[in-house]
Amino acid sequence: MEQTGKFSNGRAALGLLALVILAAAQLGAQLLASLPLMVGAPVWLGNVLAGVLYAALGVAGLLLLCGKGLRVTPEECRFAPVRLRPVWAASAVLMPALAAGALLCQPGHWQAGSAEDAAAVAAGAVFFFGAGTGIVEEAVFRGVLMTAVERRWNKTAAVLGPSLAFALLHVLGRELSFAGILQLLAAGTAVGLLFSLVAYESGTVWCGAAMHAVWNMVMIGGVLHIGPEPDGYALLNYVLDSASPLVTGGDFGVEASLPSIAVYLGFSALALVRLKRSKAFAHTA
Repeated sequence: MEQTGKFSNGRAALGLLALVILAAAQLGAQLLASLPLMVGAPVWLGNVLAGVLYAALGVAGLLLLCGKGLRVTPEECRFAPVRLRPVWAASAVLMPALAAGALLCQPGHWQAGSAEDAAAVAAGAVFFFGAGTGIVEEAVFRGVLMTAVERRWNKTAAVLGPSLAFALLHVLGRELSFAGILQLLAAGTAVGLLFSLVAYESGTVWCGAAMHAVWNMVMIGGVLHIGPEPDGYALLNYVLDSASPLVTGGDFGVEASLPSIAVYLGFSALALVRLKRSKAFAHTA
């Protein structure tokens, strides 16, 4: 068996199958979760099932890819140990609180949403957009892809490459202006760098997964929507008066806004400080 040291180009390229697993897990989870709805199950239950199945199918597929394709252990892909450091647990709450707080300080007005099923919206926010998406995306980008790139090149490439890929993933399938694409790439790369640094500092994908999950629950889950236009799916809207893309996030939304980018960079600085103190990033960087 090939040693789990330096990867060849072909072996590293197998890491790209993680993106296929992500898409297949998401589609499979949504299809399976829709089955109970056909016999009258409540929508909230379907949303819970979709999130749980997304995480389960995604992690199972990625573990198989690591073991059979990349031939590395779960520990080497940072899937184990499953742990959450207090600093990043606190950061998971502080990040969306700071970004949303800054946006809510901007001129605007509150408006009720038109969503009729509050339980379904809340279940989707917590289980699908939050836990399911947070776990699978972190396992893909900060687990498999970061490991493959690091083993082929080095840690610096492993931080930068998957972070840019993470940003590009969010461009796909969206109708964005050129300026919107650039703003999204900047924001997506910045938050990707944050989660990559957290993965190195903590030695696990689970700290970043928790941060990612809580961020999604608050910022895009649908319980609260902040933007220049109200969202009919949301339970509550804060409609911004500003049309500046720096405030609204442009075509993508407030995740690409200046307050959000500032939060990403601020917590990235915290991760860098902690990395320098621990010297966890120095070897093979």
